[in-house]
Amino acid sequence: MLLSFLIWLENLAPFSSLRSSAYVYPIVLALHLSAISLFGAMIVATDLRLLGWALSGSSIADVVTQLRWPKRIGFLLAATCGFLLFSSKAEEYYYNAFFQTKVLLFILVAIHALVFRQRVYGNPAELDPATQRPLAKLAASLSIFLWLGILCAGRGIGYVAGRPGMHYR
Repeated sequence: MLLSFLIWLENLAPFSSLRSSAYVYPIVLALHLSAISLFGAMIVATDLRLLGWALSGSSIADVVTQLRWPKRIGFLLAATCGFLLFSSKAEEYYYNAFFQTKVLLFILVAIHALVFRQRVYGNPAELDPATQRPLAKLAASLSIFLWLGILCAGRGIGYVAGRPGMHYR
């Protein structure tokens, strides 16, 4: 049932056109990678500050608060372009082990967000006293590990050949 839906999705006119475009597909891909760079830089900067390894001249609250909007913009653009790229080759991605790994890691990131959102990222002013940092350091370590895994899995997607007999129109 899921596979049938994905075949239907990728054969919709906008996604079929995107897949076959000599210019638009590479532009969307470049925007996706640029947005990942922006989003990733904001994640790494925040996590390194939570770990106490960088930006020590700024408070944790300042770093988390100031990077929140650039992080959201990067994520929104990366997710939008990622959806377009996925929808143009949905059946191929369905069979791709790297894509499956990426989806699993995204689920783990969502669980991470549910667990640590309020206690760590929701009130960053409480993290500046040293007594509150062990939980923040755990959250930052897990975040770096999960996002690095997503990045590696995403790069792997492009290097796995699609199955013969895809249902492209």
